[in-house]
Amino acid sequence: MRFQGLTFVTDPGRVFSPRLTSEHLVDAALERIAGEPARLADVGTGSGAVAITLALRAPQIEVWASDTCRRALDLASLNADRLGARVHVVQGDLLDGLPRDLDLIVANLPYLAPGTPGYEDEPAAAVFSAGDGLDHYRRLIAGAGDHLAADGAVLIQFQGKVLEAERSELPWLVGRLESLVAAAA
Repeated sequence: MRFQGLTFVTDPGRVFSPRLTSEHLVDAALERIAGEPARLADVGTGSGAVAITLALRAPQIEVWASDTCRRALDLASLNADRLGARVHVVQGDLLDGLPRDLDLIVANLPYLAPGTPGYEDEPAAAVFSAGDGLDHYRRLIAGAGDHLAADGAVLIQFQGKVLEAERSELPWLVGRLESLVAAAA
């Protein structure tokens, strides 16, 4: 699979396949770090496409890639090795096992309410989140402040859009997500 001009090994049906819209998340992260050294985490990395692309496009940054799925992390490690990217691969729920004082957290997490049609060929754990679909993002945002540097930020992909919040704006981000879900209902 091609992503930002790079070829990634994927495992459709077992590990969520990155979508082209995730390229916007990479572009926004690169713009945010603006060529400066930074510490970044890609939460819910899947095949590692976002984390690996960032590590290759901005070699001055240190990148962590986390996921709960061992199969996804094995695939991310394979892709990092194949492409020559330096990425720390961590198995854990959201921010578990990630360092503090991150400059940027990026995430493209499950955000659909259980039972949403059209995703039968993707692993349910990579697509669906409890309740209204925001459980993963609510938990990420609730813990992000403890992992971000004072001037750190969160960039998330949600419904094809990239949303950005400074550490001080995290409560706003939850409200923004809730309003997007309400508007789509």
